[in-house]
Amino acid sequence: MTEENGSLPSPLALSLDLELNTLASATRGAQILADLQAQHGLPDEELERAAPACITSMLALVIERIGQLRRVVRNEEDPAHLRAPHNSVEDPATSGAFAEDIVLFSWNSLRLPVVTWNPHPQEEAPREPKRRKNRGQQPKEATSESPSASGDKEPGPPTSGSH
Repeated sequence: MTEENGSLPSPLALSLDLELNTLASATRGAQILADLQAQHGLPDEELERAAPACITSMLALVIERIGQLRRVVRNEEDPAHLRAPHNSVEDPATSGAFAEDIVLFSWNSLRLPVVTWNPHPQEEAPREPKRRKNRGQQPKEATSESPSASGDKEPGPPTSGSH
């Protein structure tokens, strides 16, 4: 949400990271409330009585939102239906400010999701595995049980005569 007038940024884009963070926070809130209720740590009896309904409601909202998010990811629902002030972002193509995120756009925008990330400086490109060196040792000779020692072909699926 923009600070000036409370409106959502344009174009219609939403941050998957911000959405998942909000769902995690809601789940954590339900967990904290459940812990307080279990330990009788709520300030009064009215809150003690209301806690189970609050926890159930919070978790029901999280479950429904995750279901909606799954439909968006499977391209069964327009991402615009998920857009809200807590997950709205500007287009990374214009702002460049949303590294390490997946940004979804409404179907009306005709844009594909954008995956952005910053490579971590400590990570290097994958290297080829190092081969062991035989330091002064002769290579092991093939034993008679080895297929290469007898000149047979490489092992493969068993044949009917090998049972």
